[in-house]
Amino acid sequence: MSLMMGLMTVVRLTKNMPRKLTEAAIYGGNGEKTETTMMSSQEYMSMVKRMAELEEKCRSLDNQPASFSPEKEQILTAALSRVDELEVQLAQTKKTLDEAMATQHEIMAYIEKKKKKKKFFGF
Repeated sequence: MSLMMGLMTVVRLTKNMPRKLTEAAIYGGNGEKTETTMMSSQEYMSMVKRMAELEEKCRSLDNQPASFSPEKEQILTAALSRVDELEVQLAQTKKTLDEAMATQHEIMAYIEKKKKKKKFFGF
């Protein structure tokens, strides 16, 4: 089974590999054909076994539920509630800042209006 999985992986990887990339590996990048190193069947089999072991470890990690101790859950709950509080404070601060910006724009418009009026009447 693992041998078949390994072969299927190799076929899929080489099938999706861009043509230029494979040519660069064969010809070296400068157009000259280079020596390619061949893997012995023993090395290949050991690689396939390692890949199968890694895949099995990944599957076992994916299947394990995330378990937390009660202390960790309390810490996470406290952190989430603090984040919610900070979001509320941030929204309030943003609202206050927007109001201050609007007031500042009104004041700037009033000052510009007075300057224009002063220039018009101020010879």
